[in-house]
Amino acid sequence: MNATLLLEERRTITERLYKRPYDATVYLERAVSHERLGFPDLAAGDAYKALLLTDEVLDEAGEYHHQACEALSGAKNDVHASLEDYAQTLALMSYKLLVINLKLCGCSKSALDFCERGLLLDHDDLVLQEHKAVAIHKQICLDGSAFNPNMLYDQGSVRRELYPWNAHEPDRFSNTSLMFLNTELAMVAPKCSVLAVDLPFLSEDATLASAGTKVRQLGIFAKKDISPGETVLKETSLLTANNRLHDPLCDACSSELPPISSDQKTYACPDCDDTIFCSQRCSFMASKNYHPAVCGKDIDAIGKDKAPKEAADALYLLLLGRAVALAETQDVHPLELKETKYIWGDFVYPNSKYVHTATAPDFTRAHQLPFSFTYNILAPLHILENMDIDIYANVDKYDVWIFNTLYAKFRGTASARLSTRDGRPEVCAVHPMWCLANHSCAPNVRWEWGGEIKFWARSGDEVVKWGPEAADEADHANDRMRGGIRQGDEVLNHYCDPDLDVKGRREWAVGALGGMCMCKRCLWEARKS
Repeated sequence: MNATLLLEERRTITERLYKRPYDATVYLERAVSHERLGFPDLAAGDAYKALLLTDEVLDEAGEYHHQACEALSGAKNDVHASLEDYAQTLALMSYKLLVINLKLCGCSKSALDFCERGLLLDHDDLVLQEHKAVAIHKQICLDGSAFNPNMLYDQGSVRRELYPWNAHEPDRFSNTSLMFLNTELAMVAPKCSVLAVDLPFLSEDATLASAGTKVRQLGIFAKKDISPGETVLKETSLLTANNRLHDPLCDACSSELPPISSDQKTYACPDCDDTIFCSQRCSFMASKNYHPAVCGKDIDAIGKDKAPKEAADALYLLLLGRAVALAETQDVHPLELKETKYIWGDFVYPNSKYVHTATAPDFTRAHQLPFSFTYNILAPLHILENMDIDIYANVDKYDVWIFNTLYAKFRGTASARLSTRDGRPEVCAVHPMWCLANHSCAPNVRWEWGGEIKFWARSGDEVVKWGPEAADEADHANDRMRGGIRQGDEVLNHYCDPDLDVKGRREWAVGALGGMCMCKRCLWEARKS
């Protein structure tokens, strides 16, 4: 079946899913469809929801027991003696799909967990037996030690995908989009404008990266001369998160709250135990834009105080949770929020055939979105359930492909603040105007983030010192060394420490950029070295 037919098949199944959101059989159909399209991550998400619905059928006390039974009764045929038998058959199918597709995503430990759970249901199943044997054999062969499931990899990766059915991604270069963005930017950076700009194609493959291919993106440019040390941009955002459970931080902007001994007033939500705001403005903006969706809900501990290796993933999860709260309170799709809509997620464009195999993708930037069962499927659904959102009836707003799209946008644009105690990331935020500024390892601004994020034009002694080889660029280089930003110049941010050498900078920034940095400084230093 060709790509067009497969995508049409997925569309048809999804339409049925909207009409029958509690039918486990439809989720399994779509899981198979996603599997055939080459999306093992989405297949695993659908298989897991099917498994949850079979549990609802078998548990009379389940929250969706009645709906799940009613939906399955309409799908049951005469082969199965009872609804319970049918539910168990579907559960076994769900386990198999989860095992196969989580392995394709690189989540071996989670795949084994579901494999063992499936074998409890049917210990004679040959497919599950084979997968378990392969997992055990592979780990023993790797290090020769006794089998330890905790040694299996559970952090995989998938494509940063611009899904063909995503109708929420705007034409960022249209007059309408640019007019909206410039209106927003004028409020936080009055001397700047948003314009389209051609940037080098980025790839982890040095040959591809240096091929000279250009991609069109947005950038921020100076409308007027900006003096050294002058504030370029000052922006606040409600799309923030912190992963410290009891730290004194403003719930809205994540700035530090004043000490109890201070005369500075703080503002508490009257209906929540520990929700504090640093100012009346933050309290008002929260109550207007996101807090009603989480007020009094049991979500405070989700993603908090995680082990150092999970700290970054937990912050992205909490950003996802905040995006859900914003969407619920404002009654909009999470991809239509002004904080998320115009952010580019460094997506992979499919080739003309579109369909590929997960183990041999036809893309140059194939597996760049970190993926795990916990953070891409389980935890987002847990957040929705704790916010009293029906995870089945709202599949049009909250689906794994939507979570992945948001994660792709966040991972390339969120700024983070490191803890002064242990150096791990503890606060992050997405500032939609700030993140439009493109990266350079020779930035002309410096930035700082407290309760708001600020750009300052670098002064002469703050400018990164590097020199182009070409003699005819010397005059421009000398001008650059004086600092400030000239009218018409692009405002250039930095996603890594510009004091590192070219190899270190490229390694540090590859996650945010989606490939090797190809800024003028990196190209010059790479040639020189």
